[in-house]
Amino acid sequence: MAPSLRPLAGLRPPGMLLRALLLLLLLGSGPGVWCFSELFFIKEPQDVTVTRKDPVVLDCQAHGEVPIKVTWLKNGAKVSENKRIQVLSNGSLYISEVEGKRGEQSDEGFYQCLAVNKYGAILSQKAHLTLSKLLEKHG
Repeated sequence: MAPSLRPLAGLRPPGMLLRALLLLLLLGSGPGVWCFSELFFIKEPQDVTVTRKDPVVLDCQAHGEVPIKVTWLKNGAKVSENKRIQVLSNGSLYISEVEGKRGEQSDEGFYQCLAVNKYGAILSQKAHLTLSKLLEKHG
């Protein structure tokens, strides 16, 4: 356990190390869970390449005290739900038909999910949704 606590030694003032250690002991320290917010990700979105018009699901599942509100961001801006884009009950983002037009209509970009409960908020890693460069055959 000592090696994983080494980064805490750099905190100032010195009393903060003791408080941080007490918090870790009180809250427990499961693997990969180093936040004090009672909120963490079980699944985070991953980079994906899709073909235009295909469906895609970007995973996001947070664990913590309910209720947990999940919001999705694309390139830092809130994603608006519509008939084509929906947040599923487990927090994942479902796009029924990926758009590939140039400009604002394209679904290409960097996606993140934001999970919020009464203890605070956590932001997932960025996942890059890329459109496949295959040439489409017309009629």
